[in-house]
Amino acid sequence: IPGLVNAHTHLELGGLALPPSPMADWIISLVRETRAWTSTLFLSSARMGAAGALAAGVTCVGDATASGESPTAIADAGLRGVAFHEVLGLDGGRAGEILARRLAQLEQSPRYQGPLAGEPRVGLTPHAPYTTSPELYIAALEACRRRGWQAATHLAESPEETRFLREGGGDFARMHRALGSPAEHFRPPGCSPVEHLDRAGALEGIRLAVHCNQAVSGDWERLRRAGVWVCLCPGSARFFGHPQADAAGMRRAGLRLCLGTDGRASNPGVSLLAEARALGEAGSGLGAEELLRLCTLAGAEALGRAGEGVGQLRPEGVADFAVVEPPAGAPLGPEALFHPESRVVCTVTGGEVRFAAG
Repeated sequence: IPGLVNAHTHLELGGLALPPSPMADWIISLVRETRAWTSTLFLSSARMGAAGALAAGVTCVGDATASGESPTAIADAGLRGVAFHEVLGLDGGRAGEILARRLAQLEQSPRYQGPLAGEPRVGLTPHAPYTTSPELYIAALEACRRRGWQAATHLAESPEETRFLREGGGDFARMHRALGSPAEHFRPPGCSPVEHLDRAGALEGIRLAVHCNQAVSGDWERLRRAGVWVCLCPGSARFFGHPQADAAGMRRAGLRLCLGTDGRASNPGVSLLAEARALGEAGSGLGAEELLRLCTLAGAEALGRAGEGVGQLRPEGVADFAVVEPPAGAPLGPEALFHPESRVVCTVTGGEVRFAAG
């Protein structure tokens, strides 16, 4: 099959395991743990994440990175993709300062002086509406437009996020206090996260919105009108006990969908095929052929890599593919890919074997 395209990962968390907990408590644990990590530890963890991706048949990723170390792991593993570098901060008055500091970190590195063969493309990810001011969203989107980069964001992921945007307070306010993050300037806009970004003029220009579990029909229309791709992560929603995104409703509304696994710290499974199976079993109305497309070509289109042949098998393409072995006796066909006992036995990128099951 074509190499799988995991449109949302956090490879730098590949070596971190956290138990399921309410999302605010999980974020507190995650931040307190990784604040002490060195760049070497982030890179080692990202290498674990990249190895896990290859073992799952993934050849291209949309990776969110806070440390900036995952692009090295992506390139060294022979993966393709886009590395979305995280920016966040709720103080709109400091948006320019925050972005300038992040861009300086990126642009001082030889990696970003120009596109190199085998390097992941560069993007920015304003983290989420509950951690990032509209001013910082707009500044990051403008920086992406000037440089030809893509932008992604976490959006409408949890009920706690929706409450924080509508009312303020709650678990996410407690989270900000526990982490000492400057949220005193935040004033709840009194609307959904999607509407909040739309009102602020910060929705247009986002290429990829991740999760959208809490998005409803009015939000879907805003996302569709802005041309935003939606990346669903069923395993992460299950980990937190969040309601699953209404994939069937999104499809009827004309939204373009793709799939991701999120990070191992919020989804110990790394199988994109298992994510697709969960989506099919959740009443999405998607057949096996459509599920396979979400795992491959749709993700490549969302990340702007389809023109190279990513996510498909074609002459003059990139020669990325995976070999999947169904269990004995299972009839060959698309349905067999999503059998719980099917396994990836080989992953190839650029015509080179990167993983072989032993």
